[in-house]
Amino acid sequence: MRSTKWMYVLSCVWLLFSTIAASFGAEGFDYLPDEDTLGLWHFDGAEVTDVSENGVKADVEGKAAWDANQDWNQEDKAGKSFRFDGNTVISLGEAEVLIPKTAITIEAWLYPEDLSGWRLIFTNWDGAPGAYHLGVENGIAKFHINTEEGVAFAGAAKPLELEAWQHVAGTYDSNEIKLYINGKEVGATNHGGKLVGGGYDVIIGSKNTRQFKWKGLIDEVRISGIAREADVLSPNLDAPQAVEFTALTLPLLWGSLKK
Repeated sequence: MRSTKWMYVLSCVWLLFSTIAASFGAEGFDYLPDEDTLGLWHFDGAEVTDVSENGVKADVEGKAAWDANQDWNQEDKAGKSFRFDGNTVISLGEAEVLIPKTAITIEAWLYPEDLSGWRLIFTNWDGAPGAYHLGVENGIAKFHINTEEGVAFAGAAKPLELEAWQHVAGTYDSNEIKLYINGKEVGATNHGGKLVGGGYDVIIGSKNTRQFKWKGLIDEVRISGIAREADVLSPNLDAPQAVEFTALTLPLLWGSLKK
């Protein structure tokens, strides 16, 4: 009788993890915040909300608009993305929690509608360098890092596509800057030192001077205090994301399972 009970429990656990894999597996997944997440924006609602433990406040400068018709994720998912019209930016203020010292990952799903000149994704930068600068110059994605040893960047060799969803990620681990497009490394540069920044607003879709504004859609923006490996970046869709289940992450997990 006792063995039958344990068999039932094990079956339930197996069913749970099978459901998780189905929910976050082959066709894409939303990030879940973990202990290394500094900020995470799903852009799925009528407000710009950081779902990480830090809850960084956001101010939309310009028109706040969401596009429910185009989503990077699976077609049957009722997702949304934030529309940047070329005049809109999202300011996160001088959020010190978004300025790590030794390692960082910045990533986002992008649907560019104009790639002329500079178009910025996520920055702590002004006319002078801040801590980091993820953007696109004439279609070429670049990730700049400013440390006590100076400024360096990793860049792609080929331009992004217009009017197509692409995932862009930049990482820094105190030894090397890397850039990924759709989960594949496309550029790397040796660089060292602690990040130097702060004093400027952290901005989604522009920089502190409010120049070079993004035009198109941005979704699923995440900044982390570690240099994440390629196998946990969003385009790698062959397995669910590894998550330490906590009081913060479990409600998101159960909400996904209910869907």
